[in-house]
Amino acid sequence: MAPVSTPAVLLRAHDFGDSSRILRFYTRTHGLVSVVARGVRGRSGKGVATLATFASGDLVVYMKRNRELHNMKEFTCLKLRGELATQMLAFSAASAAAELVLSHAETDAQPRVFDTLEAGLDALCNTESPSLLPGTALSVLWTITHSFGFAPQLDNCVRCEE
Repeated sequence: MAPVSTPAVLLRAHDFGDSSRILRFYTRTHGLVSVVARGVRGRSGKGVATLATFASGDLVVYMKRNRELHNMKEFTCLKLRGELATQMLAFSAASAAAELVLSHAETDAQPRVFDTLEAGLDALCNTESPSLLPGTALSVLWTITHSFGFAPQLDNCVRCEE
């Protein structure tokens, strides 16, 4: 099986065994992908710092058909997004965005959702004033919801359609 390389965002990580982790990525070309990253836990784990939640980069993974859990070869981090750890509201909004994607995404490629998630996480990182974060957070969540095809109806009443 040949390795597959794709842009990805790390949405969730769980410890697995003594030295491994199970990682949930959202990718541009394969949608939601779960991988086992062997040997990344502990002091000498390779690439531990780059496997932070909300980091984006290039994921190289060995994918097998009819499997839900694949083997990760490597993850090259391009954006760490450490800024999210300094603002509680930004981190909460990023977590809500990740949960939204984890709950509604499929294993099929949805490049629009991927691009929206990336742009939303970047917007949360780059919000200059803490007073602007609530509006940015709502905008990010509604934009991701819209990218899944669930746009809010704001022009008329949902109940009576007037």
